[in-house]
Amino acid sequence: MNALPVLLAMSLAAAPALAAPQHDHRAHAGHGDHAAHAAQTAHGTHADHAHHGHHAPAGSGIPADHVRWTPDAPLMQGMARVRAAMETLAHHEMGHLAPEQARALAVEIDGAIEYMFANCRLDPEPDVALHGVLARLMAGTRALREDPADATPVAGMREAVADYGRLFDDPAGTGR
Repeated sequence: MNALPVLLAMSLAAAPALAAPQHDHRAHAGHGDHAAHAAQTAHGTHADHAHHGHHAPAGSGIPADHVRWTPDAPLMQGMARVRAAMETLAHHEMGHLAPEQARALAVEIDGAIEYMFANCRLDPEPDVALHGVLARLMAGTRALREDPADATPVAGMREAVADYGRLFDDPAGTGR
């Protein structure tokens, strides 16, 4: 099992999507060292901190005047896989999925996230925001893998997907 999703989730799960430090992601060629990046971001070791003076809508952490970023094709493909799995996970909240099915969907979402890490190429600011969304998803998938009978993590995962739609102009996403 690849430990990268678990490490990144543990490092970034509490980080707000847009308040995370920014840096030039080209310095770690193509997302090759996400665990180290996640640890640096979560512990504030990057010197270039960007804090916006915008006010966020209640609960979202996303500035009201945020102009959604354009996702690349791998990001749209990966998020389409996440949304498809999330549609099925909605049945888990109603008690209509067996624990094995919930665990399999968590594994599917983790696979989509790994695909995005390997293939997405974004500018630094949207990349950092995406890391926050993916970390929240990975925290949920980890919880589902650990206790697949508990549907509680699905609500937070659904909110992370909604935030993706608020952050990125993905025609298949929900938007605002």
